[in-house]
Amino acid sequence: MPREYKRVIAAAIDASINPIVRTYIERLKMALDEAQFAGELLLANCVGGMMPVPEMIRKPIYSVMSGPTLAPMAALALSSEPDIIVGDMGGTTFDVSALRSHQIIVTPDSMIHDDSLGIPKVDVRSVGAGGGSIASVDDGGMLHVGPHSAGARPGPACYQHGGMKPTVTDANVVLGIIDPDYFLGGRMKLSKELAEQALAEIAAPLGLSIEEAAFAIYTTSNHNMVAAIEEITVREGINPRDSFFVCGGGATAIHIADMADILGLKRYMIPRFMAGLSAFGGLISDIRREDTAVLLTSSATFDAEGVADALGGLLKAGRQFLAEAGVSPENQRFEFAFLGRYEYQSFEIEVPFAPKDGAVTPSQLQRLVEDFHRMHERIYSIRSDGDVVEFTGWKLRSIGKRDGQDIWLNHKVPRQIETVTAAGSRAVYSHSLGCREEIPVFKLSSLGCGAAVDGPCVIDADTFTAFLKRSHRATIDDYGNVVVTVE
Repeated sequence: MPREYKRVIAAAIDASINPIVRTYIERLKMALDEAQFAGELLLANCVGGMMPVPEMIRKPIYSVMSGPTLAPMAALALSSEPDIIVGDMGGTTFDVSALRSHQIIVTPDSMIHDDSLGIPKVDVRSVGAGGGSIASVDDGGMLHVGPHSAGARPGPACYQHGGMKPTVTDANVVLGIIDPDYFLGGRMKLSKELAEQALAEIAAPLGLSIEEAAFAIYTTSNHNMVAAIEEITVREGINPRDSFFVCGGGATAIHIADMADILGLKRYMIPRFMAGLSAFGGLISDIRREDTAVLLTSSATFDAEGVADALGGLLKAGRQFLAEAGVSPENQRFEFAFLGRYEYQSFEIEVPFAPKDGAVTPSQLQRLVEDFHRMHERIYSIRSDGDVVEFTGWKLRSIGKRDGQDIWLNHKVPRQIETVTAAGSRAVYSHSLGCREEIPVFKLSSLGCGAAVDGPCVIDADTFTAFLKRSHRATIDDYGNVVVTVE
């Protein structure tokens, strides 16, 4: 049987976490029942959607690493751009994913730590570059940021919870990007003095001032995240310069302007609810499940009848799943894909296709082969039209639209009528100038649809801070999101 090792791994993981996931879900459902929760409980899965409770209990492995997969689902709703990069920087990690042709990328070779997960998963890569990532200097005098994190407790030194290690957040406070009196909208006070004390252990061995050390941490963190972005874009046939970037997590907007300049990005979005982008993705996501049928055939000896039987079985299972989830037929949608490779290759790539009446006839074979060539060329910059194409697997994504998931589209922000004025200014360290520069500060809550501000500036929101560099122009869209164009 193909890929038997992965199947064994998936079965082992599924069996080991079954009692843990089942107990958690049962306790959660009991608590919601006691609170007289009248809504529907759905759980996130790792293929980019939500699952009903019974389905998740049957297949708990689909809960593994499910949270980060919801950020790209949110990006799908927020933008109609074909190629999108999603970066989600939280306290511990920076999670990055990409959308190609306005479709999520599902990888069959997902990993959990150093082991194969054994099932397909939305392709999300993580690096240790969060707001709590700890900076250190090695014996050779080299600065490192991450992968170790201060976590939430004790957290960065500026949190005043006993943390002593210098972190990215401490650096941002020292640089003046984060206002220590307006963190979380002023609900949490930070200590610039403690941040400076923590950064002293970095500044001394490097022979830098405290501010220069803070900038070194800031830019090192940015390059760590840029490397992660290039891993999932450049190495997968996506040009980041042609992509639209959507920020997620509470810290990304502090770093995105510098990363945009490094990557050559021309446009990016800072969503109004950026800090909870994955949670928003869960609220607006469809019910979704992915099924796979294994059937090896090729363009040389195409088994049209066998493929039709495989697709028919997938479609029957998908319709049954959506019906049991309470999705009406008019709200059901199905997406097909095949796993293909050139003959003698070891691994496959996934290629979407649209079968006619749920089957692939011999006359449609040439279309499938051409779609494979194009996808292979996009990913690897090479195609071999004369080679035999092998088809190893057939996929069906069953998608059910939920009632009320589009309610957010009705909540638009008022248009900007009055002249945009800054709420104040902030002294932010500029490495190019070698000193602090007074730049305007705008409150996101005071900016209406159509409002435009130019960098350098800071935009403060209750749950995040955005730092815009010179030549970065921000405009507020209908839903209060900050859309930035780099001139």
